Amino acid sequence: MQAKLIISFEHLSESDFLVKAETIVTAMTGNSHYAEPWPPQAPTLAELTLALDTYKKDYHASISRDTAKIAQRINSRQNLTELLKRLVSYLEFIAQGDTQILTTTGYDLRKDAVHSSGNEILSAPSDFRVSHGIKKGTLNIHIASLPDAGSYEVQITQGDPNVETNWQHATSSLTSFQILLEDLIPTQIYWLRIRGIGRNGTGAWAEPISIIVI
Repeated sequence: MQAKLIISFEHLSESDFLVKAETIVTAMTGNSHYAEPWPPQAPTLAELTLALDTYKKDYHASISRDTAKIAQRINSRQNLTELLKRLVSYLEFIAQGDTQILTTTGYDLRKDAVHSSGNEILSAPSDFRVSHGIKKGTLNIHIASLPDAGSYEVQITQGDPNVETNWQHATSSLTSFQILLEDLIPTQIYWLRIRGIGRNGTGAWAEPISIIVI
């Protein structure tokens, strides 16, 4: 059976959908297998990036539980989902069933198209370290690479790290190095945590780290 990409995002929570969308847009940026410009029937990378930025803004705004902002988040998620689904036909056409090419897109592959080594959940990343960035209000994150991780998610909070609802999505990364957080408030204390994301879903969180931003 020819390899196919999964285009169903409805089952994902808001935070997981944001992680997946960021992973896809990051993966498609500068992807050598899919050089721009893309064909007219596919959305442009600029359209995807704008839709992602809009959804991310609406996602964070809706945390206040304001009904109008929740409605905006729902609309922006639908718009981003439609663009992500439109792109898949082009991606699969270029790949012609080559799973190595398809895995560079950031999308998940249908399970019957992937040789899985098992159903193991990814372990928590090790060697988790946070340092101050060169620019004011930035932090650098370092962890040891997880062999089966396709991407990594970083969450932050300024509240009690033991309260799960305090955590907010900060960024996604395809690599375990050069993970940069920007636009943080100097002199404020932040808690950070990170986990890997693989073909079997999200992994375990590394133990949170606190740091004062300078």
